[in-house]
Formats: sequence, structure tokens, C-alpha cells
Amino acid sequence: MDKVNRKLDIARQALARLQEALALPVDEVVRDSAILRFTLATETVWKAARSVIADQMGAERLNSASPKAMVRESQIAGLLSEEQAEVAMRMMNDRNLTVHTYAEEKAEELFSRLPAHAALIESWISAMQNAITRP
Repeated sequence: MDKVNRKLDIARQALARLQEALALPVDEVVRDSAILRFTLATETVWKAARSVIADQMGAERLNSASPKAMVRESQIAGLLSEEQAEVAMRMMNDRNLTVHTYAEEKAEELFSRLPAHAALIESWISAMQNAITRP
């Protein structure tokens, strides 16, 4: 398996773990687990995007390899629509908030957004898969 497919596979696995947690009856342990799994899913998806964009458009295209830079590059590459990119930027902000989830209110707010974030991650992975399988 090449590097790009390996990164996409890891992102798919992380997303599946997040979706598993979101399907469970909610209590504090499930909520906190889902938040951790969200962090892992966002990390793997932006890193997969970096790999796909470098593979498809050349590594020189990547001036910055931060999560938000990869959201912008994904929009430019057609992997995310403008609306999806805006939502993905908010998702990356939420990712940065995960270190503050010891505050009950913040954890609940973040958890309430996780299903939408999971759907966006799934769409982003699908777009990347389509991009690498196009002739």
C-alpha cells in the first residue's frame, strides 16, 4: 500500500472509531471518548489531505502544512467546497479546544457538534479517495 492510501486508510479507521463512539448511549465516559476520537480523526484527515495534495499537485504546492492550511489547500484542490471549508475551519478550531474539555460546559458544547464534524470528515475522505482514483 502506498503512502497516500495508507494515510487515507488511517483516516478512515479514525473516523470509524469516532462514529462507533457517537453511536453509543451517551454518558461522560462516552462523551470524553468521542472527543478524543474526534481529535484523532481530525489529525488523520488533515494529514491525509496533505499527502493527497502533495501526491496530486506536487509537494512544492504546500507552503504550510498546518491543519488550517490543509483546509484551504483542500478547497483550492476541489476536495472541499467553499461552505465545507468554512465548516472545516470551525472544526479545526474545535479540535484546538479539545484540550479544554475538562470544563463540563465546553465538553458538552463540543460533543454536540461531533456528529456534523464526523459527516464532514467522511465527505472529505471520500473526496480524497475520488481524487486519487481518477484517471
